Amino acid sequence: MDPEFIFLASAPMPYLTDCDLKHFGAFEYHCSRYCDYFVLIFMLNNHLKFTENSQLTTLSAGEWYIQKKALWQSAPLPSPHAEYYWIHFKAEYSKQPLNRIKLPIRGTFQPSLFLPLLRELRSAFSSSPQNHFQIQSEFYRLLDLLYAHENAYSPLTAKVMSFLNEHYPEHITAQTLADQFHYSTEYINKRMKAELGVTAHAYLANIRLRRASRLLSYSEKPILELSHECGYSDVSLFYKAFRKAYGISPSQYRKERQVPFAPAGS
Repeated sequence: MDPEFIFLASAPMPYLTDCDLKHFGAFEYHCSRYCDYFVLIFMLNNHLKFTENSQLTTLSAGEWYIQKKALWQSAPLPSPHAEYYWIHFKAEYSKQPLNRIKLPIRGTFQPSLFLPLLRELRSAFSSSPQNHFQIQSEFYRLLDLLYAHENAYSPLTAKVMSFLNEHYPEHITAQTLADQFHYSTEYINKRMKAELGVTAHAYLANIRLRRASRLLSYSEKPILELSHECGYSDVSLFYKAFRKAYGISPSQYRKERQVPFAPAGS
């Protein structure tokens, strides 16, 4: 079975609201609730049984899981002596194919890597007064480790993304990628579409347009020059692509968004 993923908005970032270590009694059940937050669980001992919209899930020691928000949670069976860390966090779902956070719903973790972070996070949250910067920093370290550990993108997709981010100013075609990675363009686009929601060409266009938007805001380079720098050999194609993505022309975008520059020698 293919892994299930959730796609979260990158802004505002996920935000931890509560965390602790939970020990169940011999006949204790998972609570019944409908919550407006996500719950990240790291199982330490025994098993945890619960349902989400009537679908039963059982977690075992060494597994982690993200309970989705806005689902009814309950338990038809007890979870004797279950022990786990839980983290409540606020986040929004994202339907955008790019600039989102992709996380698997479920996986396994290495205690030697994760338990020190979980203990540190719990300690920071329990301290008084709380250092909110430290708490969120520890939470993001945990998510970053989880993301890297689970390798949310396949090796091929990760390599294509890295290549496009590095070589976007160059002339890149579908055949360029096929020659570089020794896969057909159809297969590369199939993997990119499945994991990112867009083709390699759309991903490349997004990189180029984001770079162009930054140059328009933070530089005084002529539009013809910066369009070439971002991989567009034809400035008219750049204008067309930019207007389609941002709803206005590059010149109007610069007029509205450019950061003021101090005069030389000031």
